[in-house]
Amino acid sequence: MRNSCIFRCRMERGCKGMKTSEQQKVLLAVDLGLRAGLAWFAEDGRLLRARATHFANKTILRRALPSIWNEVPGVAHIVLEGGEPLADIWRKSAERQGLPVTQICAEDWRKEVLLPSQQGDGPLAKSLACRMARSIARDAGLAPATELVDDAAEAIVFGQWFCRKLQPPD
Repeated sequence: MRNSCIFRCRMERGCKGMKTSEQQKVLLAVDLGLRAGLAWFAEDGRLLRARATHFANKTILRRALPSIWNEVPGVAHIVLEGGEPLADIWRKSAERQGLPVTQICAEDWRKEVLLPSQQGDGPLAKSLACRMARSIARDAGLAPATELVDDAAEAIVFGQWFCRKLQPPD
């Protein structure tokens, strides 16, 4: 059984009311898999939208990617967490759109976000990511609307971690 957490995002059903402009740069964080987590962040690191999705197979994934690039206007960078061969599909599609891609593994962000005793325990790490994702969403002013599974929660957590890495030092 998949670990899941309850999280609801008022923007899950669309981007109505989302303030976007041509100048806004958006980061898309993707927890790779046919069951994938997606989280979009503003340039300042604020969570804009998050959701989980299921692609039945690689062909459907390939066909879905162009609409994902446009789901939230202004996507300027993609960060992928996970491995091949799905990463290659995302990377090639992003590069066709002219989008830079960074690929990380779970250990990259977990070592900086979780305590050492929490890092090696996958189910515990996913549970903690759900808790952190709720907090990040609350801080972004996102209100409840649908369930978010651990894939999306992890995309939220490592997406925010990556946004901090992109910020210039104070």
